[in-house]
Amino acid sequence: MSRREDRTQRRVKVVRHNRPPTNGRFARRPGPRPEGWRARLPGALQRPLAWQAPVAGRAVAGAGKAAASATRSLRDRLRRGLPQTLAGRVLVAVAAIAVFTGATWTTTRSPLLDVDHIQVSGGALVTVDQAITGAGLRRGEPMVSVDTAAAEGRLERLPWVNTALVERAFPNTVRIRLTERAAAASAARPGGGWVLLDRGGRVLADRPDRPGDLPEVTGAGATPPPGSAMDSARPALDVVAALPEAVRRQVTAVVLDGDAVTLHTGVRQIRMGPPTSLPAKVAALTVLLDRVGSRSVAILDLRVPTAPVVVPTAPTPATSIPAPGRGATAPVNPGKPRD
Repeated sequence: MSRREDRTQRRVKVVRHNRPPTNGRFARRPGPRPEGWRARLPGALQRPLAWQAPVAGRAVAGAGKAAASATRSLRDRLRRGLPQTLAGRVLVAVAAIAVFTGATWTTTRSPLLDVDHIQVSGGALVTVDQAITGAGLRRGEPMVSVDTAAAEGRLERLPWVNTALVERAFPNTVRIRLTERAAAASAARPGGGWVLLDRGGRVLADRPDRPGDLPEVTGAGATPPPGSAMDSARPALDVVAALPEAVRRQVTAVVLDGDAVTLHTGVRQIRMGPPTSLPAKVAALTVLLDRVGSRSVAILDLRVPTAPVVVPTAPTPATSIPAPGRGATAPVNPGKPRD
């Protein structure tokens, strides 16, 4: 808008311009020449940015000043409403903290944030009830009271549990993920019955009968209760764990004599010795079993893997009854008495 005085008629005309004036107070200042890809655009598209327009810039500045003024006025009103003494301000701060703490405690202990669902996954031998009881969880307790680390420790003390992971899924779900142990051998109890052992020597469970698909460990001493470790059987279990699956299925018994291990596969003995240099011993055993095949071999001695010893089965002597010779006396056939 600009004013131009018409002296002939002594009146002021107001002229509206479609574009900002090129000079004067409200003139648009020329912006920097466009560079790069903007220089290749048509002239109508090479308009200055919003911050380069002086009118728009003053409008933004005015809005910022208005916002700052409103913030200062609100701050002043709040300052006037607060107590002016130190004691009053301390009381207000204590009251605010107490209100916030009470609201937080009430919210976290409300029925909206309690344990309603417990999900258990990964357990084939451990049932859902055993996992919940073992973890020490109960439905209805606050979610913030669930100690996941303590629950995991309690679960890993169960005989069959190898690892456990407990997670809270707000608002009302607890998830339990389990990985279980696998039985690798069995051992007889002195008073009767059998126990299952994993490859680390942990007693997993009691069994009334011997499982037919697991080798029996003998010579390891007394068996502890489930959940305990049978460290005396570790040499035998280390040897069994190092065997290939095809050889492990043939082993029926593992005999311990101190730390020396002897495997029994039917009538054949495999003397492994102490559980040292197991990769070399297992490699030599695999080669020997391929060469021996089904031939009658009583002992395979692998205590020195670089010089294994093969002991064949001794032939059983046949028992025969000698035929009566020329001077032998034939048995008397009882008949009629002679005259």
